[in-house]
Amino acid sequence: MKNSNDKLVSLIMLCVTLILLILWIYNYYVDIDGSASIKDFNLRTLVLWGRSNTDLILIIYVFSCLQLAGISEFKQRQDYLVVALISLIFTPIGLLFIKEEKNDGP
Repeated sequence: MKNSNDKLVSLIMLCVTLILLILWIYNYYVDIDGSASIKDFNLRTLVLWGRSNTDLILIIYVFSCLQLAGISEFKQRQDYLVVALISLIFTPIGLLFIKEEKNDGP
């Protein structure tokens, strides 16, 4: 029962996040008076945005690394601190190369 409630809450949060993200992108391209503005969306504007929002990019990177470390902890039974440090230092893609250690015990 709890598992289905957790999945429902997670799905609702995911849907709300996607809706807010779509509205944010839509409002970026629509002016206050409702007319669509033509704005360049290319590599140059992305780099300029990144330079002015470095702190936001760093926060998003750390948050996503820690979230992926948590997922890796639950799915592959790994130590969270080790996985989090590997994720932060070597990027989250480094988590794909960590193998689960199996102890066959006596």
